[in-house]
Amino acid sequence: MRAGTMTSLFRTRRESDEYIGYIESMRRCHAAGFRVLDMNLCALSRRQTTLHEDDWKQQVEEIRNEAERLGIEFVQSHPPYRGMRDAELLGNDEGARFFRDMLLRAIEISAMLGCKWAVMHPVTDPSIETGDLDAQIRYNQQVFDQELALSEKLGIGLAFENMCDAGQRRRFGVTADELIALMDACHSPYVGICWDVGHANRMMNDQVPSILKLGERIKALHIDDNRGKDDLHVLPFTGSIPWEDVMHALYAGGCQADLIFEINTCSMMPDCLKDEAARLCFKVGEQLVALYK
Repeated sequence: MRAGTMTSLFRTRRESDEYIGYIESMRRCHAAGFRVLDMNLCALSRRQTTLHEDDWKQQVEEIRNEAERLGIEFVQSHPPYRGMRDAELLGNDEGARFFRDMLLRAIEISAMLGCKWAVMHPVTDPSIETGDLDAQIRYNQQVFDQELALSEKLGIGLAFENMCDAGQRRRFGVTADELIALMDACHSPYVGICWDVGHANRMMNDQVPSILKLGERIKALHIDDNRGKDDLHVLPFTGSIPWEDVMHALYAGGCQADLIFEINTCSMMPDCLKDEAARLCFKVGEQLVALYK
């Protein structure tokens, strides 16, 4: 296990609306100590990167070349995701087509960069009972049919992430059992699970049994902290998660995924503080890796 982070650790600027590009983010993550990264592509469908443009393959080649020069490995990615009630994304309008095109492009980008896993959010069909497990699984298979076909063709896995409920609305994919059922129904070695420790802390008093049940099925990790209520995405040890227990459970269950931060620690800081904050993030990551035993 190695300490890593999403490229979105460096993305926003407090001083302006300008976004920090992937190559600058990579360089600054590298300077902070990180050598493994998650290629965060969530903003692709919102046109908040330049990778939606026609020359995207050339841009990805430049990113890959810089990663090789720096000695950075992209181990996973986070493509765009559908919200719980975004049923229109399954329609035939222009927005739906663009989203699907960008989601498929994100998988291709991930494969070009050598990512082993692309993290997907399971979706919930609001027209059926959430507890109807078989129906929800069929719905997810329908929604992700093109993505799974492309991932198998390119040799990159899809890791379905554990969700958290939205207020009083129950969501599919919250429990280990639901994720296992979805994974098994796909009958593909290119389907696994991403465990989001922060989501689990919001939904469970104790996530250790779920981690142990999932075991080696966990192929990707999202690491962040909170106080058990809101999805704060703060640095580990600043919330209520018992990290010693979580890291030991990951070890005992046989999880081999790298530890990837999904945190906003640097996002709203002035630029003059971002690099120092990122170095602290890496030190925290090293401490978590030391608990993996």
